[in-house]
Amino acid sequence: MVFMSLNKRQCFDCNQNDSASHRTFFRKGSVLIFFKKGFGLWQAIMIILIISGLMVVVLKYSRIAAEHTADTYVREQLELYLNSVVEMTLLEISLRPKTNCVTNDYSPATVTKKKVVYSANVDVTKYYLLSGVSEFGVNNSLCSATIVDIESEETHGMVLLEVEALATVDGNVTSRILRRTLQRP
Repeated sequence: MVFMSLNKRQCFDCNQNDSASHRTFFRKGSVLIFFKKGFGLWQAIMIILIISGLMVVVLKYSRIAAEHTADTYVREQLELYLNSVVEMTLLEISLRPKTNCVTNDYSPATVTKKKVVYSANVDVTKYYLLSGVSEFGVNNSLCSATIVDIESEETHGMVLLEVEALATVDGNVTSRILRRTLQRP
């Protein structure tokens, strides 16, 4: 081998028709380190595979993040709808004549917003009335809800509500909240 005075040298003893003719080498002390100019086909394929694998991971996590954001939005809207249903039920109870109690026959309005249908089922399970008070007919016989006799005037007229709110997208229930609450109408 013939060496030039530069640190980077061309290989002169390689056959020009050989694929090794495009090699360069560096001398580090007594060790020769060979480098091939450019990329090989397998290196280019490996780089493409690594980049495509990273893109698949990025797209997967962005889809998960988008679904989580959408589910959070639907859940928050359902919470607001549930609070509105409770308030509407209490208003309905306070507006009805005392001879007609609200039980399972009250259906709040269904709301559709951005292809999401919000609906609720309201069940008035208990009325809390003072002992001896018959607001719903004789012995409260006109009301199918359970009537609990109480001794305190502060809690007279309170109701125990079971409210189930559903958010439905394309016929599939995406979110469901069940709330039991003690309220005064």
